[in-house]
Amino acid sequence: MDVTPKNEQENRKVVPLFQSGDYFFHRGIEAFRKNHLQRAIKLLERAVKITNTEPVFHVQLAAVLSEIGEYDRSNEILHNVLAEKDDVAECYFFMANNYAYLGLFEKAERMALRYLELSPNERFVEDAKDLLELLRFEREEDDEWEDLDEDEDELIAQYERARYLLRQGEVHAAIPVLQAIIDEHPTYWAAHNHLAEAFFRIGDESAFEICEMILEKDKGNLFTICNLALFYKKRGDAKSAEQFINALRRVYPLDSDHYLKVAETLVAVDEYQLAYERLKELSGWELEHRSELLYCFGVTTYHIGDHNKAASIIQRAAELGSKQAEAVLQNNAIVERKQELITYDMWVN
Repeated sequence: MDVTPKNEQENRKVVPLFQSGDYFFHRGIEAFRKNHLQRAIKLLERAVKITNTEPVFHVQLAAVLSEIGEYDRSNEILHNVLAEKDDVAECYFFMANNYAYLGLFEKAERMALRYLELSPNERFVEDAKDLLELLRFEREEDDEWEDLDEDEDELIAQYERARYLLRQGEVHAAIPVLQAIIDEHPTYWAAHNHLAEAFFRIGDESAFEICEMILEKDKGNLFTICNLALFYKKRGDAKSAEQFINALRRVYPLDSDHYLKVAETLVAVDEYQLAYERLKELSGWELEHRSELLYCFGVTTYHIGDHNKAASIIQRAAELGSKQAEAVLQNNAIVERKQELITYDMWVN
């Protein structure tokens, strides 16, 4: 039923379906519900291009970008929506989640509170309250974040910028960003570890010196152990790699980020059975949330001998945007049993 006033119906021009922003928006929503995130983004970008004045289109695009970890771009879109129309309360909720993922807990808390202030009875209220509870827990439990003041939030944003550059292969651009963070926070070991990764990727041997320094000052740093296992393995020094790989065999972290880091490293150093045992414990949603992680699971599945299941997993990973999975399929590596091509590179995203 069309509820548009009659005079508007008479004067309104007919818009071809394929030129309608609504058409691409609804197709984007359908793709999103099927977890085809890259396709959803393309369709929603098309909807926004055709109908730029519809804030719902922008907000939905921002929400999907957040699902694939594009938190900065998502927030940029949401900021732009609020600049045009400051009563779109959902923007504050999604920005709160993005800031939380970026580690900017105070900003996340402010956005969540602003959402609750504007929308006391809206759909995300309970989620916003849960997020606030989690944020307050994080701030109480994590001394490192308690010590940071608002001026230093920018450095954490810079850290995420450096990580993004590394994921995109812009290693040289990431190095000065990481060095600047370390200058301000000499014991911020995560930045040191990524700097070691960056140096190793450009062939700078000081990557090993950085790792040794970290272990001297922060004995047992898990990310450093992962780095050294991978560095020595890639350099072909199996003997040196073994002590670090052996340490990873015995570690079962409770922290989810650490758990994934260990599992991915085990795959990258060819410890397929151990990696499979860890990755199979993850939920299907968690694997599909990151297409390269799903591909990682496909690699382990292939190397433990379940080739049919591996083919299905790798096909799905390619559909979700995994570059490594796409390369394997293009090379017919599974069909032709080109085992040497079915490997996992932690530095490809």
